[in-house]
Amino acid sequence: MTTFTAQKFRILLAEDNITNQQVALGILGKLGLRADAVANGAEAVSALESIPYDLVLMDVQMPEMDGFESTSVIRDPSSRVRNHDVPIIAMTAHALPGDKQKCLLAGMNDYISKPLSPRVLSLVLGKWLPPRNDEERMPPQEGRKKEDKRPLIWDKEAMLERLLDDEQLAKEILAGFAEDIPLRIAGLKRGLEDNDLATAALHAHSIRGAAANLGAGVLQDAAKDMERCCLENDAANFKTCFELLENSINCLLKEMSISENQA
Repeated sequence: MTTFTAQKFRILLAEDNITNQQVALGILGKLGLRADAVANGAEAVSALESIPYDLVLMDVQMPEMDGFESTSVIRDPSSRVRNHDVPIIAMTAHALPGDKQKCLLAGMNDYISKPLSPRVLSLVLGKWLPPRNDEERMPPQEGRKKEDKRPLIWDKEAMLERLLDDEQLAKEILAGFAEDIPLRIAGLKRGLEDNDLATAALHAHSIRGAAANLGAGVLQDAAKDMERCCLENDAANFKTCFELLENSINCLLKEMSISENQA
């Protein structure tokens, strides 16, 4: 896994979910990189108008302006962006056939699925940010094997592995999740009440991404079901899916609290 020289590259991270932001910034930090973070595509375009970034990590699904729309603006020669050819790496939780081609056709340079893997992110960055000769090479690490494939309420071991065993960073991310999740649930509930299913689906998708980064398999599955209900307008199952989602969150927060008390 390649590490990069801090301060050498200017990276912009466009990601609306605070937990996913913290994880991405934490992994980048472990790789020797710093990044500025924005919460949507419009903010990304605005940042690129004033700073000539070397690379953009672009979430595909964001409020106000998504990754595809913002990429279109960035690539437009008439826009005020300073570098229209800046490498754009798509980040998406949808690992479906054809997704990479869709991102490339939209003008993005590469594609990485979420939750982010330090090793995969390092390889992708290495393609677009060529390392210097004096940069360190870290020996490969064996992934931890999981015998039980059933989703867990919280796989703390998997989360720490993703964060390269940084306990302090893990604590900060968990605290950020606990602070952000009530806002996500409130937004999802408002979307359902107002029949704004696109907004509700976006909140469910964000919760799903955060859960994946935390190793919260049960919550990830519940959020995926909630997102599906919204996208398919499956009104008959809104109540059931929402209750399962809330229950999964409560179970996760309880597990996190128990772990903190045992530490």
